Amino acid sequence: MAKVAIPKIKFTHEDDERLTTIVERLGTENWDLVSQEMKTKNARQCRERWINYLSPELRNDPWTDEEDKMLDELYQEFGSRWHKIAEFFPTRSGNCIRNRFKLRQRRALRKKSKKDTKIIKNGLKVKKNDNTCKDSNSKIMQFLSTVSQEEIFNLFYSPMDSIDELI
Repeated sequence: MAKVAIPKIKFTHEDDERLTTIVERLGTENWDLVSQEMKTKNARQCRERWINYLSPELRNDPWTDEEDKMLDELYQEFGSRWHKIAEFFPTRSGNCIRNRFKLRQRRALRKKSKKDTKIIKNGLKVKKNDNTCKDSNSKIMQFLSTVSQEEIFNLFYSPMDSIDELI
């Protein structure tokens, strides 16, 4: 059968219900036939939606600590070969596993970034042990962190001014 280019449009709730009904009737052996019945989705779209989201074999409940630990260990062994890792999680899809890993990675990065950031009175954020700032004053703050108080004083007052005169 010739492949038909169908634009990538998100599956709606109605699409999911229709796909589920069609798969219950026709099975998962012939995705070309399933897509003909769907009319608005190609065989690959139908197959991937079923395998990654709609299959009754998949679990959508929260991940356990044991699953997270196992995921970390398997990632160390297999890297980002999610479908290989999915073999150890029969009720989770490769996409689900990748999404979980990426979510935990983002959270860990955010937590580390938060831990490494110190907030100063005026709301300026400065990384601990690093004199860079995260706002428009960062270049000024970087510069000021590299000069002495005497040099700063000399920037604002002429050499003729004395500290005693200013006080």
